Amino acid sequence: MPRSHCAPGQNSLAALLVRLGLLLLFAAAGRLAFAAQMSSDAVSSAPVAVLSPGQGSLALEPFAQLAEDKTGRLTVDSVDSAAHWQPLPASGFNPGFSHSSWWLRIGVHNPGSAPQTLLLDTDSALADYLDLMLVHADGQVQSSLTGDRRPFATRALENRTFALPFTLAPGERATLYLRQASHDGLQEVLRPRLWELNAFAPHLQRETLLFGLYFGTIAAIFLYNLFLFLSAPERNMGLYLLYVAGMFGWAFTFRGYSLQYLWPDSPDLNNQLLPLLAGVCYCAIGLFAQEYLQLRHMAPRWMLRAHQTLYILNALTMLPALFGHYSLAFALLLPVGSLALLQVNLFCIWLWRRGSRPAHFFLLSFTLQSIGILMYFLRMLGVLEPGLIVEYSMHIGSFLQVLLLALGVADQWNTLKAEKLKAEQQARAAEHTLNTQLAVEVRQRTEELQLANQRLSELAITDELTGAFNRRHFNQMFTTTYAGHRRLQTPFAFCMIDIDYFKSFNDLCGHKAGDDALRKVSQCLRSHLKRDTDALFRLGGEEFGILMCMDSPGRKAPPFVENLREAIEAMNLPHPGSKFGRVTASFGLLTAETDSTLSSADEVYSRADALLYQAKASGRNRLVHGRG
Repeated sequence: MPRSHCAPGQNSLAALLVRLGLLLLFAAAGRLAFAAQMSSDAVSSAPVAVLSPGQGSLALEPFAQLAEDKTGRLTVDSVDSAAHWQPLPASGFNPGFSHSSWWLRIGVHNPGSAPQTLLLDTDSALADYLDLMLVHADGQVQSSLTGDRRPFATRALENRTFALPFTLAPGERATLYLRQASHDGLQEVLRPRLWELNAFAPHLQRETLLFGLYFGTIAAIFLYNLFLFLSAPERNMGLYLLYVAGMFGWAFTFRGYSLQYLWPDSPDLNNQLLPLLAGVCYCAIGLFAQEYLQLRHMAPRWMLRAHQTLYILNALTMLPALFGHYSLAFALLLPVGSLALLQVNLFCIWLWRRGSRPAHFFLLSFTLQSIGILMYFLRMLGVLEPGLIVEYSMHIGSFLQVLLLALGVADQWNTLKAEKLKAEQQARAAEHTLNTQLAVEVRQRTEELQLANQRLSELAITDELTGAFNRRHFNQMFTTTYAGHRRLQTPFAFCMIDIDYFKSFNDLCGHKAGDDALRKVSQCLRSHLKRDTDALFRLGGEEFGILMCMDSPGRKAPPFVENLREAIEAMNLPHPGSKFGRVTASFGLLTAETDSTLSSADEVYSRADALLYQAKASGRNRLVHGRG
């Protein structure tokens, strides 16, 4: 699998159909163009490349001629006469798998009256053995024998890509030669470009800045989630961190920065790490998917076993890289990894159709990465014009994937935390009721009986549609809570809520939409109840009630309830049958101080209901407050 197009990391973990299809399309298009044009007997001369002052840069593909050296023995002195030169195919320099040496010949000319200092850049960091040579008009040869199988010090310019600076005398015509040979048959794509030195420096600075932002943000995401993992170790977070670390290492090596900054004298280590890190990415994302999507609980047993078998095979495909078989490692990694990703994505689609939130994040992250890969391959095939977004589309896609997966893990944590918090609130509410009514019996019960009662109470007191406490629990808790207020002479507040024009909403939008609106209103109200002693009840239909125990209800309760009203209105749920155009609610709030004259819970309920009726009669979407 050519490293320049489809090695894993930034693009390895995309959806299989896009990834494999584009790979085959790109490789087939390039190889067919090579085969068609290299088999032709006609040899045409290429035009001479001229870079005008101020032009900045010039793509050299239209000016290049190509020759194949099957023996690998030709030199710059013999290649002109011994090789069969052909115009470079329109698909560019893309030999694919080949054990031959490949030559590019490009004529350059300085038509000006002053010396011209230029730079040849190959836009590649991974060519195994790459010889860059310039033959001047007087026969002098300027060369740089380099490649990522040679130490970094062999490069004429300290840059992640292979480049050759040179100077043309006034009016001079010279010839550039590029010779590429591979370690084990895997050839790299070259996109040679001629640069003015004063234009190459800003290009290099921009590229360094963009890659710095990319690697910096990936590292920041990694470190942030590492701190979370250390504070609360979770298996899926650990696997996510392993994937991010593997992808970061692969991308840093793939772009040539590892050889430049980390191990400039160890090119063999650099090449071994690419397939090894690619395999780590495959295995990590597979194991992460198993934990994050809960395949152990959701998948059939045979599917889980097949999934695990494929990722064991993925780990085994990394072994050839340890013995220098680079091409074999990627040739094995591609089909095995692709099958594993296909299985994960198909199961993810199955979960997504059943409303799994983790599957939403997982599929969205792969879709965005696939779009980035698609744009990259369309650029390589010449369909899209070069540009900042197109040129770095793979990096943008991989960054969005990492970010979305991080958000997905955080969302899963928050969901579990919310479920735990809800269970704790329900448990405290049930315990409060049981302690008030059955204090003696509860103390005598064992821990097992407490747990059983707690589970039964949770089922009995919760409204299935809205998640609020139900009317039955309200009837129990309301009387008890008010009796405690009367006995202890503590402040007390009760608020009744009615969704405005709800019958019209059901008639116009349907009962399914009405149920959804009830759930959203309940969720909005519950999200604002921060105190354990505050409780939300569904009293019936579109009517809710809130019990509040405050230090000073007369002062604190009305602003708090007004915030609830504004929060419901701020949800902007469309309501075609309301004069407000959105879902709103009316509130009747009754507060009782320590000197309250209210005699019973029924009287409290009736007074609050009257206040609610007054709010509705006054135009709805408002709060009416009274004191008892």
